[in-house]
Amino acid sequence: MTGDALSSRSQRAEPPPVRVGRAFTRHALADWRPDSSTTGDDARLVASELLANAVRHTAGPLAMDLDDDRSRLRITVTDPRADITPPDPGSHQPARIGGHGLFIVDRLALHWGAFPEGCGKTVRADLLLPGRATDPAAARPRSS
Repeated sequence: MTGDALSSRSQRAEPPPVRVGRAFTRHALADWRPDSSTTGDDARLVASELLANAVRHTAGPLAMDLDDDRSRLRITVTDPRADITPPDPGSHQPARIGGHGLFIVDRLALHWGAFPEGCGKTVRADLLLPGRATDPAAARPRSS
């Protein structure tokens, strides 16, 4: 959680973590932003993708956090695997079955990345909230 968050919630992952995390995100956004259906759809999708990666590539998520500072929503998922080198979303192969999660996260998030956290890592994605100004320099161009 960031020190400047105005609203925060935390959840310790429980099986099945993707469904639980998606519901957790839906409820938090309904409490914080009842009129933000587009942000909610994107947030639930990003949360689902980050949690699914933790389930598929590690022993499962340890925690999921949401932070809303009124300009962006930060979604973080912590897992026990220390490797923080995610695949390059630029190497996305649309015809391949599976392997599209980080490409989707890359397209929807303003910023995302993985950082060491204890004996594991945290994967973080920031979503711009509608109606909020952002520094144009902060929005990175998307690959085509």
